[in-house]
Amino acid sequence: MPSAEERAALAEENAHQEPGADPRLRLLGAYVAQSLRPAAGAWERCAGTAEAEQLFHAFLDRNATEGPRPLLVVRPEPGGLAVQPGLDAGPPESSTPRAKGLFFLRTRPEPPGPSSLRGAVLCGDVPVAPLEHLAALFSEVVIPVLANEKNHLDWPHVVCQDVQQHAHSLQCDLLVILEQVRGKTLLPLPVGSEKMEFVDSKSETLLDSTDKSVIYAIESAVIQWSHQVQVVLKRESSQPLLQGDNPTPKVELEFWKRRSEDLEYIYNQLRTIKVRGMVGLLDKLQSSYFPAFQAMFRDVAAGEEQQEQAAILCSLCISTAL
Repeated sequence: MPSAEERAALAEENAHQEPGADPRLRLLGAYVAQSLRPAAGAWERCAGTAEAEQLFHAFLDRNATEGPRPLLVVRPEPGGLAVQPGLDAGPPESSTPRAKGLFFLRTRPEPPGPSSLRGAVLCGDVPVAPLEHLAALFSEVVIPVLANEKNHLDWPHVVCQDVQQHAHSLQCDLLVILEQVRGKTLLPLPVGSEKMEFVDSKSETLLDSTDKSVIYAIESAVIQWSHQVQVVLKRESSQPLLQGDNPTPKVELEFWKRRSEDLEYIYNQLRTIKVRGMVGLLDKLQSSYFPAFQAMFRDVAAGEEQQEQAAILCSLCISTAL
């Protein structure tokens, strides 16, 4: 399989052999042909639409001195090729699975020249679901590499700990966003939670044997979880009306169904062995965050009960209306 440099050279060589108005557009098309191998004429039809022309003009001609560098993504679609000005999380669950895409990223503020894109435009493959790909990369590559002590023998302990915490925080943020895309609320576990399954909350030496940073991480997690739970509980089915839409009864039912599934997902997370170990530790240490956790758990349980009642009433009202 050719390298990125070989593909770039081959794409530019092919582009110079094709006539056209803007040589830079021909270069982009040559990259697309080499990477995605679309059907004959697919690139020309895609680039000829009014929407695509605006995107290409903004990408190739706009000065990017301020703000983010211009980005274009080309993806195969059932009808040919589609161009979009950025990444998305991935295809909806109900849609047909799609193939990989191709991204173009401007690396310089000034527009690229007409003869070559090398050095001015970065090109690469885009996976079907970029967020899932990035989350897997962190879980299976970055985190294990950083967790291996042999990889940072010469690092100061403070630097090593700080890097690992930032990597863990980014991994948690990615996982939370992935679940949000699916309509679920993930409560990220703090660093050190993997040891909570084996904690004896009745031990008399628990306070002396527990790292203070772990206690701080657990208390910080309780604060974050409380905020996440409140966001879910404060959602209202009337939001579409306030935004000027006219939702149907089916939309109302879908709202309560999603809310019920999300609350059940949160409840199950709060009942896991790791979380119970963390809560037992807070209780044993008489932490001021233990009552906060109890209140949050009661709110989730009460929300589930209200959810069932609201869903029943909703169904009855819709049945009566029909």
